[in-house]
Amino acid sequence: MSMNNTSSIMNVTTIEPATLSQSLYPYNVRIGVACVWIVAAVLGLVGNSLVIWSVVVSKKLRTVTNAFVVNLSLADFWTSLSYPWQAVAILSHGSWPLATEVPCYIAAVQLNTGLGTSLYSLAAIAFNRFMLVTQKPATYSRWYSPGKVSVMIAATWVIPPIVFFLPPIFGVGDFGYDPQGNTCSDKDDHPRGQEYNLAQSLAAFPVSMLIIISSYTALYIHLKRHFRKQKRRRTQHDSPAQNDKAVGKSTVNSISTESSSTPTNDLAKSQRQEISRQQLAITKNLFMVFCIFFLLISPYFVSLVVPSSGKIALYLGTITILNSCVNPIIYTTKHPQFKLVLRKILSCRYSQIPEPSDWLKSVLSQRK
Repeated sequence: MSMNNTSSIMNVTTIEPATLSQSLYPYNVRIGVACVWIVAAVLGLVGNSLVIWSVVVSKKLRTVTNAFVVNLSLADFWTSLSYPWQAVAILSHGSWPLATEVPCYIAAVQLNTGLGTSLYSLAAIAFNRFMLVTQKPATYSRWYSPGKVSVMIAATWVIPPIVFFLPPIFGVGDFGYDPQGNTCSDKDDHPRGQEYNLAQSLAAFPVSMLIIISSYTALYIHLKRHFRKQKRRRTQHDSPAQNDKAVGKSTVNSISTESSSTPTNDLAKSQRQEISRQQLAITKNLFMVFCIFFLLISPYFVSLVVPSSGKIALYLGTITILNSCVNPIIYTTKHPQFKLVLRKILSCRYSQIPEPSDWLKSVLSQRK
């Protein structure tokens, strides 16, 4: 027994330094990074659950755009589920510390497919805002029927797994526990690991970015032209010639017209302006979501195609995961529709939620 114990201790003392040297990051640094991943997991799971719950309890939020917003929250929630297992991998000593590596495989799938789905969801949101603001209602309704919206959302979940699983099937790369990066992701020590990184980056990042940038650029140009026309019309309406014509009209006709038609026209006009302001606020908010996402995730996807970036990949990945918990904060503080409903939920005033769902109505009626 003592001989076996002695030999096992010798094995540990001789093997441990070798396994520790495989890691690219000092252990004290990994402790801090793991804490960030745990905090991001808590914030991401709670925050995105609140966004999803808001749509469950309020019909007011059940719009086409918000269907894509909820899909984005589902993707962030799915990604956040992997963070605790990633923290376990970050704190490991050269090998997966548990008896089975299945949780690490699942975490790798969740992380990579979740990020891909988030990218394609943002692309769908950008194109949706472009169509909603620039196209006629009939055209928009034709593009965004319930069936087509379902297909679009399904595509955001189907494409990332194909990109993730297809290359390893053909022997290009592999995923699981990566001893160099101390993460559950693609394995950098695989002979074709760099090709796998390149395939993931090119399939997810450039296409979605092209759709997003094109949509928001075209939307900006449209809005700029629209506001110029409005300004030109107001200038023409307030010109002296227009005022002279107005003075020349009969006083009786002016009074009768003002008393009969103007209030109705002003009401309709004010309603249209209010809707326009609300849509503009929503568009600005969603564009902010994209900008923050772009700043947080771009360095990570760029690093996938740079062979010498392995020493900073863990830090860039840590920055990337913060996006999962940032979006709910933006919705709470900026989004005009989510802001109201989320406040009622956080203060437990469900009876004051605008346009409550049928399920919420039944629950509230049972409490009375």
